[in-house]
Amino acid sequence: MNRTPRPTILCVDDERIVLASLKNELRAQLGPEIRIETAASGEEALQVLSDLEADSSPLSLVISDVRMPGMFGDALLAAVHERSPDTLNILLTGFADLEAITNAVNKAGLFRYIGKPWRREDLILTVRAALRAWTAEILVREKTEAIETITVAMVAALENANLANDEETGLHVRRVGEYSAIIAEGLGAEEAFVKRLGVYTCLHDIGKVGVPRDLLQTSRRYSPEDREAMKRHVELGARMLDMPGIDPMAGNIARYHHERWDGSGYVMGLAGEAIPLEARIAAVADVFDALTTARPYKPALHAKVALEEILREKGRAFDPSVVAAFEGRLDQILELCSCGDLDD
Repeated sequence: MNRTPRPTILCVDDERIVLASLKNELRAQLGPEIRIETAASGEEALQVLSDLEADSSPLSLVISDVRMPGMFGDALLAAVHERSPDTLNILLTGFADLEAITNAVNKAGLFRYIGKPWRREDLILTVRAALRAWTAEILVREKTEAIETITVAMVAALENANLANDEETGLHVRRVGEYSAIIAEGLGAEEAFVKRLGVYTCLHDIGKVGVPRDLLQTSRRYSPEDREAMKRHVELGARMLDMPGIDPMAGNIARYHHERWDGSGYVMGLAGEAIPLEARIAAVADVFDALTTARPYKPALHAKVALEEILREKGRAFDPSVVAAFEGRLDQILELCSCGDLDD
């Protein structure tokens, strides 16, 4: 089990008396469970950060004066933020230094600024708030990493099962995950969203483990009863993923990737932005791969023909913005797809 690391505070001030006073106040109010480091300049503070990094010790909080010989406090906090984005920053200023505060806000993700001389109560309340915020972020990250580990293990188990019994199905879920991540990047999604989407989209058809194998591999035309049986994989997959430790994004993709932008999909009949974005992206990736892959009941389509089909369904089956992102990143997708080039 992960354990939240011991918080470390770095105090920076070129006046040794001020630095000692700051350290003593923090030690008296926060107790020995908080590690407190000091530095008399910005350059020395960056060396302390390097030493902590070498020991794999995270830096929780920097409290820095503004006016110091050499590197000013706002420049220091910006440098710390670039190297250690999780570290929170507090700026101490002896007078109204709007430019320094603005720089710290814009470049260092400033948590708070406090005037000098500070009031002890204000300082301690601010530091406690910063430490609570830092600890909460660490706990959220640990939980997210644990969930991702569980989900990746499930993806691996699903892929291994598919590759053992049906190689093409295993390759399909992998490609859909890769295509989805590329589309999300085209939409300008945050890196964390892209990473999660690439993993969880591989689970979009997990519910098909409950569909009869002969139905999945048949080359005959589906009867109405067959289609209803296939539709059930959506809810079955969502229920399989509705458990503690599994990111809700995975369940959203499984449940909603057959919804349509115009509301005519299944099983909920959602329309437009009521469909979760991750499912809207997965839908385009899934259909493109299905079109460009040979199945027992159909041949593979050429990339150009598949693209025409996707564009034809823009605004009907698919979110227009997702289709635009797909089209804009199609070169990257075709590098992963053996379905020809658009110029062929």
